Amino acid sequence: MNRKGFVSIIIVSIFVSCLTGTFALGQTISGGGMKPLRQEMLALEEAFEAIIDALLFDNMELIKPTIPPLLKAKERVEKAINEGEQIVLPKNQDRFDEFIKFDDRFHKDFDALLKAAEKGNKKVAKGKTHKLFDACVSCHENFRK
Repeated sequence: MNRKGFVSIIIVSIFVSCLTGTFALGQTISGGGMKPLRQEMLALEEAFEAIIDALLFDNMELIKPTIPPLLKAKERVEKAINEGEQIVLPKNQDRFDEFIKFDDRFHKDFDALLKAAEKGNKKVAKGKTHKLFDACVSCHENFRK
């Protein structure tokens, strides 16, 4: 990997940590547990850290361990929505249906990244990572304070 690519990935890593780490601070439920959306943001943060390491060290296997927690977090969000629990967005709550569509597209792109990683296709994985990061930024611009 060239120096520009390395620096780009480091910057993305720092920015992702900032975005996900502050998306839903204070989103807890009674009893002290975290709300589902917050859990998903933390799982995404961990997944992105592993993805960046996988790209830096050319080891796509580093991504696999992050997948079960991310899938579990996504299922919790879906379950909460299906059970009528209100998922509170910090901004534009009236556009919640748009948020759901955005989230569905995001997870489809994430699945494509995983398939590329499983095949050891670093070039595709890197491109999908950039696309996903752009989606994170866009989502935060639209639905985060």
